[in-house]
Amino acid sequence: MDIAVIGVSAEAVEIYRYFLRHPGDSVGSARQRLADADPERVQAIVEELGRLGLLDIKDRHRVVATEPRVGVERLIEKRLDELNMEIRRVLETRDVIATLEEDLRGGESSSGVLAIERVEGLDEVRRRIDDLGFFCYEQTLALHPGGPLSPGAIETGRVVATRNLRRGLSVREVYHPTALGNPLMDSYLRDLASLGAQIRITEAQMDRMVIFDSVAVVAIHPKESHRGALLVREPGLVSQLITYFDGVWQDAVDLRNFTEPSADAPQLSELERRVLSVMATADKDEVAAREIDVSVRTYRRYVADLMARLGAVNRFQAALRAKEENWI
Repeated sequence: MDIAVIGVSAEAVEIYRYFLRHPGDSVGSARQRLADADPERVQAIVEELGRLGLLDIKDRHRVVATEPRVGVERLIEKRLDELNMEIRRVLETRDVIATLEEDLRGGESSSGVLAIERVEGLDEVRRRIDDLGFFCYEQTLALHPGGPLSPGAIETGRVVATRNLRRGLSVREVYHPTALGNPLMDSYLRDLASLGAQIRITEAQMDRMVIFDSVAVVAIHPKESHRGALLVREPGLVSQLITYFDGVWQDAVDLRNFTEPSADAPQLSELERRVLSVMATADKDEVAAREIDVSVRTYRRYVADLMARLGAVNRFQAALRAKEENWI
């Protein structure tokens, strides 16, 4: 038995158990009976158990072990108090963020941070993309004009997108049809869609880029992405790039509709069907989101999109029309 997490070693537990089995025994008797243990070591552990409150050693000739329910529970509570204090100290460090942000803004205004930063080498680009994705708070937008992504790019994209989707961020990506048909790539896109990402396909020409909130990442050379990327922070330019993305997005087709075209009822993802199924039954968004295992933000985004597609003015009407149209 090892309860070191509350400050009691496995060796100390054995000595504590000895005194539980031999109430009123002396320290000297314990040293003699525990033949495998070093007598000085036994003495030191008995002292430690006394400090921990597991043994009453006021009378060394008659040691009394504290009842486990009392002694161990007291140590658990003490450890929990220590952990809570540690958590509070960690959380309090957030207060420094505001001060550090002021320093950052002051540095930007005085020295001028590069509005466009050149990053060379695929490994460094992927590292910077992972950093940008980690500190993203609202949305990720991406255009992929070529064929299937490389295994390395897929792994980087999977980590960033999965983390952001689980945090409730909006993830919208547009791919060219040539990206489809590769087993690894198709599995990647299906996984993202199942987590709540919105994936569309377009045959139109587009430039490769990724946008994390207010930072855009574009290739140094549109035909040679291996050369590196430009990190764009200039607000006016980023705004234009977002407008460009929105134009491509509006003309693109949902991944499911592209791969499984149908003239009948619209193809819905599994997540969309689950959203529809709880819209009319859950009285709170938090309950519905928890039931289908998505964030509240993701649930509300899907509800808004489905209501618009169904032409419904409220959620109950949307669920009713979905049943009438055989969507669910």
